Amino acid sequence: MSHPVCCPAAWRQWAVLSGVWLLALLPAFFFSFPLPPHASLVESAWWLSLSGSKYGLPFVGLLLLFLVARNRQELVLLVLPALLFVGLGAAFNEHLLKPWMNEPRPDIEWLSSEEAGPVLPEGAEAFYRIQGKAARSSRLESRLAQSGLVLAPRLAGHWIAETGFSFPSGHAFATAALGGWFLFWMLCWQRRRWLSPLIVLWSVGVSWSRLMLGVHRPEDVLAGSAQGLLLAALAALLVSWWQGRAGYLEPSRNQ
Repeated sequence: MSHPVCCPAAWRQWAVLSGVWLLALLPAFFFSFPLPPHASLVESAWWLSLSGSKYGLPFVGLLLLFLVARNRQELVLLVLPALLFVGLGAAFNEHLLKPWMNEPRPDIEWLSSEEAGPVLPEGAEAFYRIQGKAARSSRLESRLAQSGLVLAPRLAGHWIAETGFSFPSGHAFATAALGGWFLFWMLCWQRRRWLSPLIVLWSVGVSWSRLMLGVHRPEDVLAGSAQGLLLAALAALLVSWWQGRAGYLEPSRNQ
């Protein structure tokens, strides 16, 4: 049974939740995040951050698909645009926007300071002149091994792996784009709406975990989240327009 494309109420609800999403990141601008972070925070922040990484994000997406999609038609509708838009957006950030902004990560700046030794005596600017994340990670791993700096093993490994540029946050972008996309269709189809606050809390939590681990600044996660939500809105607009043009049969609104 077909029915009209999403009603304006769904768009309004999505916009309100997106506003709350971004507002929940603003308090970060009034906090200071010590480096290195306290050992008691590292483990929980690391796991939360992992859920928004390229390793954890597919599992979150599959879980949302399992909870939201009810047939093959819905599966195609939810999966293909998400893969296309999130994939293209992530590639744009990683290979074009981040190198152009050229912002060093907070932990790299701290490791270049006298407070940390310095572990990286050449400084953050020279460190980022090393071409390629793999080469920078190798350099950092070598310098940490030679230094007397004691870090939690989980934190040291994370810092060694995360030697890309800082702005905007890829984790914040990916969780906002994926979460915002699924959130829209749950509101549109009036299905699993109880998941809405959980999706927002998850993405906001991932953003805060990046701050606690010292690999991003508040402006990084705010910009990444806003970018992801805007991309999700654009994808939803385009798919809704295509549905109207093609006479696509939308799913039923059964709870």
